[in-house]
Amino acid sequence: MAAVQSDEHKSQAVLVLEGGGSLSHEPVEWAMGRLRAGLAGRGITLCDKGAAGSAGQPEIVLHLVADTPAAAARPVPDGSPEAFAVVPLPEKTEGSVALCARDPRGLVHAILEYADLVTYAPGVRGLPVLDAPIAEAPRIPVRSISRCFSSEIEDKGWLHDKDGWRHYLDMLAEARINRFALTLGMHYNYPYGQEFLNDVYLIFAYPFLLKVPGFEVYAEGLPDAERDYNFEMLKFISRECARRGMDFQLALWFQRYDFDDTPQASYQIRGVDESRHAEYCRDALAIILRECPDISGITLRVHVECGIPEGSTDFWRSYFSAFDGIGRRVRIDLHAKGIDSELIEIALATGNRVSISPKYTLEQQGLPYHQAAIRDFERPPSHGVDAKWRFSEGSRKFLRYSYGDLLATDRRYDIMFRIWPGTQRVLVAADAETAAGYGREAGMCGSLGVELCEPLSFKGRMGVGRRDGRTLYRDRALQTRYDWEKFRYQYRVWGRRLFSDQGQAEGWQRPLLRAYGDAGLRLDEALAAASRFALLLTTSHAPSASNNSWWPEMHENMSIVANAPKLPYGYDMASPARYGTVRGGDPKFFGSIRDLVDDLLSGRGHRSYAPLTVANWFDRIADIATEGLDAARRSVDSADPEFRRLAGDVAIQAAMSRFFAEKHRAAFAWELYLATGSRDAALAAVDRYGIAVAAWAKAAEVARLLYVEDIAFGHFSWLRGRWDDRIPRMEEDVALMRTTIGTAPDAPPTKQHGTIARLLALMDGWQEVQRFDPRHEAPASFSRGEDLALTLTLPDDGAAVFLHHRPVDQSADWQAVEMQPVGKAGSDVMLQGVIAGRALDGRFPLQYHFERRGPVCSAFFPALNDTLSNRPYFVVPPGI
Repeated sequence: MAAVQSDEHKSQAVLVLEGGGSLSHEPVEWAMGRLRAGLAGRGITLCDKGAAGSAGQPEIVLHLVADTPAAAARPVPDGSPEAFAVVPLPEKTEGSVALCARDPRGLVHAILEYADLVTYAPGVRGLPVLDAPIAEAPRIPVRSISRCFSSEIEDKGWLHDKDGWRHYLDMLAEARINRFALTLGMHYNYPYGQEFLNDVYLIFAYPFLLKVPGFEVYAEGLPDAERDYNFEMLKFISRECARRGMDFQLALWFQRYDFDDTPQASYQIRGVDESRHAEYCRDALAIILRECPDISGITLRVHVECGIPEGSTDFWRSYFSAFDGIGRRVRIDLHAKGIDSELIEIALATGNRVSISPKYTLEQQGLPYHQAAIRDFERPPSHGVDAKWRFSEGSRKFLRYSYGDLLATDRRYDIMFRIWPGTQRVLVAADAETAAGYGREAGMCGSLGVELCEPLSFKGRMGVGRRDGRTLYRDRALQTRYDWEKFRYQYRVWGRRLFSDQGQAEGWQRPLLRAYGDAGLRLDEALAAASRFALLLTTSHAPSASNNSWWPEMHENMSIVANAPKLPYGYDMASPARYGTVRGGDPKFFGSIRDLVDDLLSGRGHRSYAPLTVANWFDRIADIATEGLDAARRSVDSADPEFRRLAGDVAIQAAMSRFFAEKHRAAFAWELYLATGSRDAALAAVDRYGIAVAAWAKAAEVARLLYVEDIAFGHFSWLRGRWDDRIPRMEEDVALMRTTIGTAPDAPPTKQHGTIARLLALMDGWQEVQRFDPRHEAPASFSRGEDLALTLTLPDDGAAVFLHHRPVDQSADWQAVEMQPVGKAGSDVMLQGVIAGRALDGRFPLQYHFERRGPVCSAFFPALNDTLSNRPYFVVPPGI
């Protein structure tokens, strides 16, 4: 924490360069500009040491750690790149600090951290006075944000706004984001569905950026001046990223589509010679790389959805030759879906750094840990598939929504995870624990890091954009100058906690503390809890993996009673497809509501996290969010625009969390009715469903007062609208439930009557914790080919305990070993499970967890924690 300088009337501070400190690095110079502006806002000018009036003034020491005597006196956490420290200097004039780092990018972080302290210090004058050093080091090397161009009408304005880019990139750099990706074409996921290819601006990007000598390819109707300005903006954006010390990644998701069969396209691509198409794409990329020297990497979709059939190695060999002769190395980032070893080798042969970027969790955002299993739908099929998608829908289908078999220990490429923009698009979601969890898990097995597709990604896609489409709010007083400013606090929390979980909460909470005092802490608490709702839903209950079908944040109601039609949900689930048969995005730990009912009726116990446990978690999220928001509201001016925006989003998410808690219980009762014919169970389902719809109605009313009527992310009804649009489908389902009960014959009394009453009571008072806490020391490594014995010590209650294990390979199945007693430790028992050496060949790290089986359901170790932010399994590498 920082107090304010006791003598607030000092008007100068002295800049001192110490050790290797230097302003010669452009990003350091830029950061110093931000600091000077912050100081000026508090009436302080920064002068050089020895300048007139500098004697006795506080000193701001820039210290780039070098082999100097001063180095030992200026702590930096470790030798990792970007590590930094802000150190008070009590031996000097009050308010003096040293800003320390081991590299220029770390020094930028130190300067910006101090500038942040200055900006949010109490009062209007004086320097902050630290009571302890601030020292942090990054957990992952890459923390990237992707901005997707999805609509000519909605996005061309921000693309061409130089002043807007300066403000936006300032914000990202201050949030410690170190890579920015301008993403073109990602919002169309298939090039052959011609009815969808209407707004094609920058889809096939090259003719919208430049004219390639030797080719007559152009976008009909696009003025040359606009094309050239697009290219100028690409140069400008990449240059501005470099000026802030950020890497710039250009993401090109399309290499072709059926140019001659898109009559509804907004621009017709003319002059394409299919026999020379690879050469055209190659030459276009080569020009871009030569003319934009600040492009540090290229991201490519390389499966059939880029327009190139899978297995087209000749195209990629030609295309990758664009990297020859540009005079620098760039990172080649290949989207993982459909990738095979031959294509990876072609990329590696360029001599550039290659990374593969799998989706983090489906086309959504889930809890921070990597799903422990993929869905059956992502298993390679036993039948043949069309050759053009031979890998993505065939032999390598397991890469569709996760990392597949890419985390091999001998890999020669990097891994970079990408969080797809399917779950949270409109509502602010900022939870420090979740972000820190992503910072830990994005580095799993030595991976590079993570790229987040920013909020509002895909807004206006598929031709549904409108001229005021970036305006979300009905009340213009709530609208920010730039669309991203609504999410400023989200970026701040995300970037800082991805960087490190070492920092104190005060670091990310400063804006709320400055604006609202202690009420800001309650608002942060409420927002953190509310932000977990959609992530938990995605991981535990996913009716579709596709962002084109499921938008968890504005969920299209799925019937508890009737089978789902093909769209939006039926095609992506096994039949019968209804709410009660939905399994989790991680099916290893989250089964369906019907699974739970069947397990309890059979008396065998449920072996996953029970949907009723998840319902309790939804309730806890809603309780914490609502209590925190109510407390904040009692102390804050309700007319404050920033507070209104954040409070509204918290209230909507809290109410939706309550909705899913009650809908889970309604579906449990209904599945119990379907299994037994019990009228009591059916009536309980109606009651719970009514409570659920009432909760959604609260969310809808808040949203109706805040948001415009149609927030569109696609032309399907489930990709657009507002929360109140969803209520009629819910009410129809409740009515269908009543009708079904009314027409069903009364079931005759059975011996199950007592069981049904017990299970309904269990639903109402579910208290299963589903975690246990034995003593266990995870090994640092395992020996290849040798048996590995793992032990637990826990109270001896006779329950069976199983060790579950597999390689960190989504194409592999989990194995279970029942653990055996091998000794006593007082009243506790020591259990041991052995993983056979044949399962430990070392090609992949080992993944394992423990399950303690109870009569109702299992408990797990390690278990998900109260903030749902940890990894519920161990990962162990092979020894050297």
